[in-house]
This record gives sequence, C-alpha cells and structure tokens, in this order.
Amino acid sequence: MSTMVKILEILSDEDIQWLLSMGVEEHLEPETLIIKEGEFIEAVYIVLEGLLGVFISAGGYKQVALIGAGEIIGEMSYLENEPTSATVIALEPSVLLSISKEALDDRINTDPTFGNRLYRGIGTAISQRLRKAMARIEYMLAQIEQVKKFPLES
Repeated sequence: MSTMVKILEILSDEDIQWLLSMGVEEHLEPETLIIKEGEFIEAVYIVLEGLLGVFISAGGYKQVALIGAGEIIGEMSYLENEPTSATVIALEPSVLLSISKEALDDRINTDPTFGNRLYRGIGTAISQRLRKAMARIEYMLAQIEQVKKFPLES
C-alpha cells in the first residue's frame, strides 16, 4: 500500500459526497488503458480499488510508478491544461471514479473553499510523489557511485 497522503483524507465529507454524486464509477480489467501519454484528457480519476501502472516512453516504454486506492491520476494534466505526461494502465481489476474537468471547474467557481481543499490535496499528492521519486534517484545515484568505487574486474 502506498504511503502517499490520499486526497480523500484532505477533502471534507461534503466534498467526497459531491465527488461521488458527480463521478462515474468505472470498473476496469487488467491491461485496460486509462490514460495515454501525450493526449489531452477530459477527466481526473480517483482510484477506489486496484493497482495501476504508470509508464513513460522516454528511453523505451518503462514503468515508473504504481498508483493504488485513494490516489488521483490525471491531476497534472488538469492543473496545467497540458497533454498527459505518462501512460496509465490497470495492472489488476480496478475501480476508478471519473470526474469531468468541467464539473470540477464549475464546483471550484461556485465553491472556492472546495477548490482550496482540492488543490491542497492534489499538491500534497504531487509533493509526496516527488519525494518518493527523489528517494529512488538518491538510491540509484548511491549505487552508481558504489560501482565506480569498486568496478568489476575483467
């Protein structure tokens, strides 16, 4: 289970009820493509159940992260209004809550405090993902330095 702060923990009960009423529940089989790198998406997704893989094409098609229950996907594209930066695929049977960008924007415009909580939740989730990635990079750099000190003899 991911140690990331779950966005649902930051939102109020009323916010969660609104998301549930506006969202569409999607049941996915393993290997279902959810988000394709480089494309615009019209929704953000909250993972209710299951496990998703995040893949990037740079340097070959590689898995770079796992996303589990309570986490959000599509948030970077939503915040930046840019194409997606990665491909996301269901790795096991999963259930997502799909919330349209239009519905989110309308709610933020009519309830700025919701927007504050939503952006705080998204920001916290992104920050924790970045911290986790930095820890992996630090570990890999330490491994590279170790190999440099003690290269294999031919």
